[in-house]
Amino acid sequence: MKPFYIDYPQEKIEEHQHAYRCSYCKIPTTIIFGLLENHADNCTYRTQQSQWAQLGAKLKPQQKHFDEAHADEVD
Repeated sequence: MKPFYIDYPQEKIEEHQHAYRCSYCKIPTTIIFGLLENHADNCTYRTQQSQWAQLGAKLKPQQKHFDEAHADEVD
């Protein structure tokens, strides 16, 4: 999972000179602050990124733990 999600499509908020919001959920970028959970629950971007994160976790190789039963053996 990425620490910050800033690659979502944005649109300018007309009433403000330098303000933007997510094109999908319309939440301002100053509220989202790069965090996926700050998008609306039904936001298309949040849904897509959550699915990718879950898929990545499933495909990630599992680490094997050190076999402690054999820790005292010496070659």
